Amino acid sequence: MTHLGLKISLMEQNKFNKYFLILISFFLICSCQFDWIEQRHVYLYKIEFGPSIKNSFVQKSTKYFSIDPTSSNYRLKIIDLQFKKKNYYGGNAARSKQIEITGELEYSLSSITSNQNATLQISGSIPINEANPQAEMMAQRALIEELEVLLLEDLIEEYWLVES
Repeated sequence: MTHLGLKISLMEQNKFNKYFLILISFFLICSCQFDWIEQRHVYLYKIEFGPSIKNSFVQKSTKYFSIDPTSSNYRLKIIDLQFKKKNYYGGNAARSKQIEITGELEYSLSSITSNQNATLQISGSIPINEANPQAEMMAQRALIEELEVLLLEDLIEEYWLVES
C-alpha cells in the first residue's frame, strides 16, 4: 500500500513541477520580449531646449532622454511647447460645457546626414465645473502635466521611427 501511495505522490509532484516549469518559462519569455520591444529611455548626443520651455518639462524629459556622446549622433532640439485652451458651448443658455486643451510640441531631430523638423499635437478635454472653479483650474493643470508626458512618449516613438 505504501508503494502505491508513494507512486501517486510522485506523479502529483511531477504534474506540479511540469506546470510550475511551464508557468515560469512563460513569464520569462514574456518579460524578455517586453524588454526587446519596449524601451522607454533614449540616449542622444545632445539635447537642447528653446527659451520658452518650462523647467518642469525639462525635468520630465530627463526620464526619457539622456545625453551620451558615445551612443548616438542624433541631436534633439525642443524648439517650442504650447498649450491652447478651447471652450465648447452648448445647451439652452449657450454656456460653456467642456474645455479642450491642445498641446503642440515643435522639435528638431538631426544627425550628420539628415535633419527633421516636425510638430506633435495631442489633446485632452475636461468638463466645466461651474460650482467649483478652483477644482476646474487644478484639473486643467493636471491635464497639462499628463499631456506633457504623452508628448514625450510620442517624441520617443518619432525618434524610433527616424532611427529605424
